Amino acid sequence: MVIYAECGHQGPADVEFCGECGRYLKWDDDGPVAVRSQPVVQQQQQQQQVVQPAEPIAPVRQPVQQTVEEQVLNPGDLICGRCGKGNASARNFCSRCGASLAESEVVKTSWWRRLFGRKPKEHKAGARPGKDGVRRRAGRTGAARRTVGKVLRRAVAVALIFSALIYALYQPFRGAINTAAVGLWSQVTGIFEAKLNPIHPVKVSATAQTDGHSAPLVTDNAKNTFWAAPGDREQVLVFTFDHPADLRKAIVYSGDAANFPAAHRPQKLHLVFSTGKTYDMVLADTPDAQEVPIENSAGATSVELHVTGLYRSLNGTDVAISEIELFEAG
Repeated sequence: MVIYAECGHQGPADVEFCGECGRYLKWDDDGPVAVRSQPVVQQQQQQQQVVQPAEPIAPVRQPVQQTVEEQVLNPGDLICGRCGKGNASARNFCSRCGASLAESEVVKTSWWRRLFGRKPKEHKAGARPGKDGVRRRAGRTGAARRTVGKVLRRAVAVALIFSALIYALYQPFRGAINTAAVGLWSQVTGIFEAKLNPIHPVKVSATAQTDGHSAPLVTDNAKNTFWAAPGDREQVLVFTFDHPADLRKAIVYSGDAANFPAAHRPQKLHLVFSTGKTYDMVLADTPDAQEVPIENSAGATSVELHVTGLYRSLNGTDVAISEIELFEAG
């Protein structure tokens, strides 16, 4: 390292322009007294002997000759916009042509290296690397361990990319992954949720019902029976309990399980609790069981289920519900 006589900045001896001020450092042999910067010790010894000229002659800047050279660019290097030279991030001017690096492009780290690369270990001021402050060579074992680590990281990256492509393009694989994820999420969240117990109403009534399909059939725990009522007006089911309940969930089987398209199916149930609070339950048009949350029911001794929306049947005129199972907080 040398100190440049022109600006006092310290830097390497093999550059052509100062990284701090951008001044050209290679002078002609017949130039003025301001010659190539001297090593620090020699410069300090000759400070008393240097005679500054009264009128310094401006140096003649030599034309920059572009040469083709192979250079290694490291992440963080500043690429000169004029000559393409890679410079250290601490420089303000190009070491080859002296151009400003204020708006130069920075060499970026590849995405896989950012994701799987190991960051250098940072030491506190005054601390030395290695055990007990002694740096030791890794040896063959350490080198082999690092090689295996790199291979494993790259294999994991390839596996993740390949799995993402299969997930995006192959629907059965995507469905299996989604099902497994939902099941795992249910298991995890179930740990923190309150325990739910089934609750059976002591009385079930309705504003209307058709022959053979009375209101109590909606809670008989049989999927081959159902409650039915004319679908030309709003129908209401009423469940009465033997104690104040805090309903949290319902499992609903819509329509006639044996002939699903033959009757209207509920699209929306408006729940009115004996406490005066309400809750709206939106259902899907499916014969399968569907779990629906319930809120605002704490302390209710009865609940009215108003059928306020329908999925229309092309053949039948009645609305039907096969089964409604209710659960309360334990």
